[in-house]
Amino acid sequence: MNDPARAAAERIFAAAAELGTTRQEAVLVTRAVHAVKNGRPTDVALTDTDQHRRRKLAHVVGTVLWEPGLDATAVLEAVTAARRPAGAEPVMAG
Repeated sequence: MNDPARAAAERIFAAAAELGTTRQEAVLVTRAVHAVKNGRPTDVALTDTDQHRRRKLAHVVGTVLWEPGLDATAVLEAVTAARRPAGAEPVMAG
């Protein structure tokens, strides 16, 4: 795994923290946006609440995955590798 992919994964997790969502949610959204980028369908709804946190996170993820010079699959792998176990605390508490 390369450093640009890890840095991109950290940007995605930082956005998740800023939005008050979990790392697990960031992984879910990243997988969904990666699928769309590669022409595959996804069942993940990206407008989930009144605050539309998923939609906002998907915008950040999309910006990262479409960034020239970054391998979107490497970013997905970095996000997946960095996630916490299911049931983990939110990225940002309080």
